[in-house]
Amino acid sequence: MRISFVVFISITLLCCKRHEIKKNTVLIFGHGGMGFDNLNGQFAPNSVASISKALDFYDLDGVEVDIQFTKDGNLIVFHDNYLENSTQCKGLVNSLNFNEIGDCYYRKQYSNQYTETIISFDSLITLINTHWNRKLFSLNIKNNFNIPFKVDSLGGILNQKLQKLYSTNNIFIECNDANILYALNRRNKYQCMLVSDLDSAGVQDVFRFGLDGIVSNFKKMDSGLTQHLIDSAKKVVVYGQISPRDYRSVDYKNIYGVQIDNPIAAVKYFRY
Repeated sequence: MRISFVVFISITLLCCKRHEIKKNTVLIFGHGGMGFDNLNGQFAPNSVASISKALDFYDLDGVEVDIQFTKDGNLIVFHDNYLENSTQCKGLVNSLNFNEIGDCYYRKQYSNQYTETIISFDSLITLINTHWNRKLFSLNIKNNFNIPFKVDSLGGILNQKLQKLYSTNNIFIECNDANILYALNRRNKYQCMLVSDLDSAGVQDVFRFGLDGIVSNFKKMDSGLTQHLIDSAKKVVVYGQISPRDYRSVDYKNIYGVQIDNPIAAVKYFRY
């Protein structure tokens, strides 16, 4: 009985193995700014207040923000497909023209107050140039491309917008559609990341389309494929961790960055 108990404890410890990290080696990106944690979220994701809180107050290395096309080929900073999910407006984003969205206000957390408008991608570029040029921005291009433009044309539109940045050294472009990343890189070389499970198909697309790395849910990792990407000078970014247990479940030796929804927990784990 005693031997069985010892074996049980040993197996339990192995299963709960903690991956130690070297502090300040993993970059922290706020997911939509301060994150999508609706229980604790003070600001609407992708709002200027959320981005500012993450970068200026918590001093995160950067933020991931969502960019999507409107029907007329413009770009806004917004996550959901439908406006009514988080604003006082209604409608499918890619069925509306840009001027139909400009007066849409985010719903304030825990109340029906509306204080911040959805901003254009042009406005975000101005803020990056003037306030956050030393911070990292990962621009997640939402792939709801059901608009009257071909993907190659969308790549051209996006490239024209990005050329307004004073520098693209701290800019990453991510999408789960490798075709628009390829169309973008045909114009200029950007740091492009595929949003995908870290499996053989995702890794194959990273190499096939000449991308710089992969953004994957922490539950969809493969250590062998991760090492293959790192050995080929590709980057790996993970997202989806919520609890301290989630953070401890990942071996960060080869991880470039994390996209987080709880800055307090993340800063405590990765910095102190």
